[in-house]
Amino acid sequence: MNTVYIGMGIAALLWISFKMHRRQRRRKKVIDVLERNCSGCRRCVKKCPRRALEMVEDETGIHATVKYPDRCTACGDCLDKCKFNALQLIERI
Repeated sequence: MNTVYIGMGIAALLWISFKMHRRQRRRKKVIDVLERNCSGCRRCVKKCPRRALEMVEDETGIHATVKYPDRCTACGDCLDKCKFNALQLIERI
């Protein structure tokens, strides 16, 4: 029974530390789109939980852009979905 409580305590500590690390990263980083690599597949836009990305069409074609950088938490969900290396994390300005 004690091992269950110890395991639950360790899991809780890991969860709390992960949340704190994610919050610190959110303040420092934001997603940036490399337009030359973007194919317009919309995978990143669909995966973004905060709806920070949006598709735009201009003279170069259809590509993703960071429409609302203040919403971006730098969670990396969109980075995992991008197969064309069109997204990167950069320092906030």
